[in-house]
Amino acid sequence: MDVLALTDHLGNIGGAEISTREILVGLADRKDVDAVTVIGADVPGVELLDFPGVEVIPVEVSGLIDGLPDYASDIVVSRRLAKQARKHLETADILHAHHRRATFALNHLDTDVPTAATIRDFWPICPISIYTVDGRQCRGCEKDLDACIQHQDWDGLASPAIEKYLLAKRKHNRGLIEQLDCNVFISNHIRRTIDESTGVAPTTEVIYNPIDVGFDGPPDESDTPRFVTASTLTSQKGVDVAIQALGRLEEYPDAELIVFGDGPERETLRALAGEVAQGRVEFRGRVPPEEVYRVMAGATATIFPSIWEEPFGRVTVESMALGTPVVGSDVGGIAEVIDDGESGLLFPPGDADALADRLRQLCSCSSFVDALGTRAQETAGQFSRREIAADYRSLYAQLLEEPQS
Repeated sequence: MDVLALTDHLGNIGGAEISTREILVGLADRKDVDAVTVIGADVPGVELLDFPGVEVIPVEVSGLIDGLPDYASDIVVSRRLAKQARKHLETADILHAHHRRATFALNHLDTDVPTAATIRDFWPICPISIYTVDGRQCRGCEKDLDACIQHQDWDGLASPAIEKYLLAKRKHNRGLIEQLDCNVFISNHIRRTIDESTGVAPTTEVIYNPIDVGFDGPPDESDTPRFVTASTLTSQKGVDVAIQALGRLEEYPDAELIVFGDGPERETLRALAGEVAQGRVEFRGRVPPEEVYRVMAGATATIFPSIWEEPFGRVTVESMALGTPVVGSDVGGIAEVIDDGESGLLFPPGDADALADRLRQLCSCSSFVDALGTRAQETAGQFSRREIAADYRSLYAQLLEEPQS
């Protein structure tokens, strides 16, 4: 079997690109896959990911492309991906898109090769991909477009033009995935949400993102309760909730929170930490993954406090793979991964008091922390690169109507 994959970026842009790399490398390692080829955008100044065992075909894209509106840049990049893909269709048994622009590229191709697309966020139904307004799930542009524009601070003289642009982009995106042979969703939550709002392909599957932490160094341990959070510092990630919760642990004055990541809310969060948890919150910025893993592996728990409908939550499984339990918001795909009270703890999104209660449980009982961590690490095994690649190979066999062994 020859797999031809398309991806929006070959560079280390974020979790979607890392997940794509892990899937393709996992497939290339299998004896029942003859060849894996990936075609993707190569943006100047972005370090390319390594794809051992995979033939990589870069499509050069100007660094100015992401300065264009998404609607325009999506069309430009997708056409370039499709142009390169046409050169390799004759040898491909499966054609698989791994993000938005790559999916658009499939719709530029006229082929009998079975087509699949992995959907990692809400782009098929939401023009800004997050499907969340002011901390709650969006009800669709028909009901929530004005609230969305206001929430994004886009209201003003330009708001009528922005509204037209968003509606045009939404119209363009909707219905594309149902023209393919298969849609793969990275959680049941995202499949259910999209299926309720637009058409989907004849075949749909849920296959979670693969996680390969690959960390075996000594952890950075602490004698006092230490919590970690790692994300882009935006309002929907809920880091302010974690800071507020830590500040309410008066009975544990030595408990600390380490924040990894950067973003537009950084200074606001620093100010909040100074007010409610002075000297107990450390902002370490954006650092290599190995440094995050080192601290995470030695922490009491990782806090994943998102208030939006997180499709999956890569950090959740990374922490679990390290044997560190997660205290996560009971939203979206996070709740699918965490078995509350068994492999981690859940709390209502945005509820700092409830989160503080969960943290007290962990601070007061180290044996409970150990038990959660052991179960979390066992659970994380199902997200290994090998297991996820096997799920994709089984799906390809189904699309090709191969006899099942």
